[in-house]
Amino acid sequence: MMGIVELKNDRIAIGVNTHGAELVSLKSNETDREYMWCGDAAYWGRVSPVLFPFVGKLENQTYRHDGVTYEGIPQHGFARDSEFVVAEQTEDTVWFELVKDEKWQKNYPFDFTLRIGYRLEGAGVHVMWTVVNTGAGKLHFSIGAHPAFACDGGVNGYSLDMHTNKSEVECGLLTESGVLGSRTVTHSLTAGVLKLTDEMFDEDALIIDGKGINTVTLKDVSDKPVLQLEFDVPQIGIWSPAKKHAPFVCIEPWFGRCDREGYAGELEDREYSNSLESGHSFNKEYVIEVL
Repeated sequence: MMGIVELKNDRIAIGVNTHGAELVSLKSNETDREYMWCGDAAYWGRVSPVLFPFVGKLENQTYRHDGVTYEGIPQHGFARDSEFVVAEQTEDTVWFELVKDEKWQKNYPFDFTLRIGYRLEGAGVHVMWTVVNTGAGKLHFSIGAHPAFACDGGVNGYSLDMHTNKSEVECGLLTESGVLGSRTVTHSLTAGVLKLTDEMFDEDALIIDGKGINTVTLKDVSDKPVLQLEFDVPQIGIWSPAKKHAPFVCIEPWFGRCDREGYAGELEDREYSNSLESGHSFNKEYVIEVL
């Protein structure tokens, strides 16, 4: 039974859906401004799904592990469509835990615990991920975020300050089947700032090497900072729905990535995949701060 769990401090308030442990609201208490996308299915019916145990698509929606081929794997995995329970809650923090479901166990034969946490601190929310390998063998997985932030009137004129001294950023492009192709596009940066246009997303997401980019500030059409993300990840996705002129942009920190076109190797050899020995845990976080 899905429901919204709310947290509030003196600066901000959030709402998290138990379905997918998805952040669906981030508001300023002072102005009542909503910073998250509303989830209108006419553009995109999600708000901030958790991507696990895969980020993006697999080649032919299959993977190979220990001599077995697993088929029909959904894009971004199954956590975003699964029910979580509230495992722990305090005044400023809530932790959600994924309930084991035999449906997806057939496609992902690993034992694990996935916990998603949210902690309020000032005008920021810390989004926390814990993956524990509860099985006997090695666990292979990816995990990522897909938060969509409202852009009044569309993304044209908005910008992303990447806080880098680079004059350009090279972005990988997806193929029609949704995996990473060989083509790239290079976008100019002005003092580290990427100007957004609708056309920029005509071929879907932009995939960026996360090395050296640890802060991204979303600025509005008047160049005023709206909010800021802080993270330390190997890959970053920037996305708005292709050719829809959607009024939001996604800034996505990823520990993982879709397959490269033609990949036919083992699960454990996928680029940017993560592995955990039995009994070990993976603990990461990123921060969204309202400015």
